[in-house]
Amino acid sequence: MTGDREHALARRNILRAYIAVMDQPEKLLAACATASGDANEVRRAVEKAFNLPALAANAVLSMQIRRFTPRERERIEDELEELKAALA
Repeated sequence: MTGDREHALARRNILRAYIAVMDQPEKLLAACATASGDANEVRRAVEKAFNLPALAANAVLSMQIRRFTPRERERIEDELEELKAALA
């Protein structure tokens, strides 16, 4: 059961990160554009810009740009609400 809860908490962090970057895509692009190095440096820049854990920053960087739509955001918000209820 603990593994399930840990997985749900990690997923919640990722969903919150998705919403944060969807609200401020210009901030995400700026963080990526100013990082002058390898993938780890870009990840650290995103972590810092949005105050994210590494796992969530990696998920954000793996996110496809086509997911930045109102419909996808609604789906993410619905999943986040389901997770909140399950964790309560």
